[in-house]
Amino acid sequence: MAKSEQIRVMISSRCKAQIPFEGKKVWLSDLRERLKKEIESLAFWPGQQALFDCWINEVSSGSEIDETWWERSLNESKGADIVIVIYNGESGGAIKDGPIGICHAELDAVLVDSKKARVIPLPVADLPRDKSQRRRDEAFRAYVENLAMFSPPATSGEELIERVRQEIRDLVVRLVQDAARTPDLSKSNIGSALEWHRMSYAARERAMRDQLQTVLAGVPGTKPGKQKFVEGEWRTMWLMLGGKKVLAALHAIPASLSQSAAREIVGQPFLIDYTLHEQLKAGDGGPVHFVACYKGATETQALKMLGFPDATIVPGRFGLHVADSVQKIQIVLLKNCQTPHATKDSIGTWLEWVKRSGEDGFVAQRAIARKRIIAAIADQN
Repeated sequence: MAKSEQIRVMISSRCKAQIPFEGKKVWLSDLRERLKKEIESLAFWPGQQALFDCWINEVSSGSEIDETWWERSLNESKGADIVIVIYNGESGGAIKDGPIGICHAELDAVLVDSKKARVIPLPVADLPRDKSQRRRDEAFRAYVENLAMFSPPATSGEELIERVRQEIRDLVVRLVQDAARTPDLSKSNIGSALEWHRMSYAARERAMRDQLQTVLAGVPGTKPGKQKFVEGEWRTMWLMLGGKKVLAALHAIPASLSQSAAREIVGQPFLIDYTLHEQLKAGDGGPVHFVACYKGATETQALKMLGFPDATIVPGRFGLHVADSVQKIQIVLLKNCQTPHATKDSIGTWLEWVKRSGEDGFVAQRAIARKRIIAAIADQN
C-alpha cells in the first residue's frame, strides 16, 4: 500500500451485530460509520488536513479486478497503521465455506505487527445454528481466548465510542514513542555506533557480549552465572522464564552472518553445551543461546547455524527465535546490534514478546528437557 500523509486506521468487526445505543438497538455498521466520520474529522491544528484516514468496508471504494473481497480486507488490515478490532465472538463470513471467518483472518493478519492493533470486547453473541458458521465462530473464540489479552469490555454504543477514542489516542502515543526510541541504523556513523565500527572483530565481539550481559543484569529476577572467566569462555546469566530458572549463554557475531570469519566466532555453540553441565546444576534448565548479531539474520542463516532444517523459527522485531523440538536446542538471534542502545532494544523486545505471547513457558519446558539431555551427554564425556 502506498505511503500516505495521513495515519491509516482500520476498524474490523461484524457489521450485522446489534448493540444498545442512545436508548435503542443499533447495527454495528451504523456505529462504524459514525466512528469513521469522527476519526476523519480530527486534525493536529484547526484548519489543517485531517490527521487520520479510516477504512471500513461499508463505504470503501471497489477493489481491483483480480482482488477478492477477502484479499481486499486482509490487505487493508496489513497496510493500516492502526487496527481497532471490535470483538463479539462472531468470526464473520468465509470464502466458499472456508474454515475461518474474515474477522478471524483480519485479527490473525495484524498480530504479525501486534503493536498497531487493539481489541475491544463486546458481549459475546449466541452461537449460530448453521454448523459451518458455528465451527468458525468456535474456532475464533478459542483463538482469542488463547491470546489471553486484557481489555475491558464495552457494553453499549456510548462505551464503545469512548473506548475507540481512548485506544487510538494511546496507540498514537505509543507508536510515536517507540519510533523515537528505535535506533536509526541507516545513520549509524556517529557516537557509540562509530566507536563500534572502528573496533576489530575481537574487540567488537567482547563489547556486544558485555552489553548483552549489562542489559540482562538489569532485568528483575536475573542473576549472574559463573563469576570468573578465562578469555574465550562463555558469559552466562540466569533468567526467570515461565517461573523457572533458565541459564542464558551469551554470544556475539561482530559482522554480517555472511562473513565466515565473524560467523565462526560463535559457530554451533550447542555442540559443547555439555561443558555447562556443572553450572546447570544450580538452576532448572538451559542453556538458551542469545546471539547478538551485528547485522541482520535470515531464516536460512539460522538453519545453517542449527545444522538441520526441522526447527521452529519465529521472526520478530528482535530477530529470530529458533527452537528444535527434538534436541531442545534454543537460539535467539538478535539482529542489528550495532550500538549499545540497539542491543538493549533487541533483547528488551525479545523479553517483551516471549512473556506477552506466553512462549516463556515453552522456552522453560524445552530448557528443562535440554538440561536432562546435557546431563546424559556429560556423563559420556
